[in-house]
Amino acid sequence: MAGTRIPHQPLDILDRKLEHNFALPVKRIHDGDDVSFFLATKAYNDIMTFLFQLNASMFPRKVVKEGESRSYSVKAWELEDSDVPLSSVVQKLRQLLDRLGSFIDEAPPDTGPRRFGNISFSKWYDIVKDGLPSLMDEYLPPEVLTLGEHTNQGALAKDELQAYLLGSFGSSQRLDYGTGHELSFLAFLGCLWKLGAFSIAEPGVEERAIVLGIIEP
Repeated sequence: MAGTRIPHQPLDILDRKLEHNFALPVKRIHDGDDVSFFLATKAYNDIMTFLFQLNASMFPRKVVKEGESRSYSVKAWELEDSDVPLSSVVQKLRQLLDRLGSFIDEAPPDTGPRRFGNISFSKWYDIVKDGLPSLMDEYLPPEVLTLGEHTNQGALAKDELQAYLLGSFGSSQRLDYGTGHELSFLAFLGCLWKLGAFSIAEPGVEERAIVLGIIEP
């Protein structure tokens, strides 16, 4: 198979030898001027870098078959693709999402009439919120979660990651789900990448595992 070529630099990984400060995310975009400011920030650049990185990993690949006469075929990537290995971290994240999904049994959908989303989502959300700290300890690398423990800022990487993950499921007050919640999940994965949680592999290999092993499911 032809070598993977990512047409841009991947998202930088933080230097673990340096101190890093973490903080709980807060709403900062309120009007058009805030949007203009955001588009010029490192946060926006990191988000777009990671998004392009994931996207490029899914480009179909030209496969060269050697023999008496060289032939070519195209390799496209699919769910449960045997050519896409799932690292231990990706498998752990899949298990985490499965656990969160299993909480639906504790908050079955309400059968009564409703105008908007099902009110049982709020109950499921509260169950997830209460259980997420211990679940993150169970399924995510401890060396990643404890980054920031030697600073005076009061927040750990775990606190910031947890906020992004919890924010990716929708609003328990409005009972809605939109692109901002999708962005929160992308931020969660991007932060894990920056923290060095994912395996180091050839360009595109771990990114494909993230797309097909985590985002698609």
